[in-house]
Amino acid sequence: MNKKISMVAVAASALILGGCANTGDMYRSDVYHAGQVNQAQEVSTVNIIAIGPARVAVDNTENMQRAENFGMIIGAIAGAALAGHNHHHTSNRVAGGIAGGALGHLAGSAAGGGSSTTLVPGVQLTYRVGNRIFNSAQVGRPCEFKPGLAIMVSPAPNETRIQPNNPYGCPQPER
Repeated sequence: MNKKISMVAVAASALILGGCANTGDMYRSDVYHAGQVNQAQEVSTVNIIAIGPARVAVDNTENMQRAENFGMIIGAIAGAALAGHNHHHTSNRVAGGIAGGALGHLAGSAAGGGSSTTLVPGVQLTYRVGNRIFNSAQVGRPCEFKPGLAIMVSPAPNETRIQPNNPYGCPQPER
């Protein structure tokens, strides 16, 4: 009975600690990588004319690998400990560690979501620059934007980072 409880605990640990999906926050328009800091980037003003929800597919491969590895390590430790509990033979501990590692890896894989991509909330912004109209999809929430003037940073050709222009538009989480 203790073995079953311990294996469930291992699986739960892998699910809780290892299975975090990528939130996509690193793709937000207001997040800059170290190489972009203290660098001149072209800026222009745009006129947002429409705002809509979007879903952005972000890479989840790294988080899946972490979940699998975490589950495997915890499972191997628990399996070795359980196998050696009543039998003090090294071979029992090795076999238990291997079995626990395999089960932990499976639990971690399930916790990682099984997909190499995760859909995160996004926003699609239709904006005007002069006489031309463009659309840009980016990670964010529609409430962060409002129709009207906004700043667009272009750190690379064909890259748009329209900065949120409605800083008080989203409900604040309760504390």
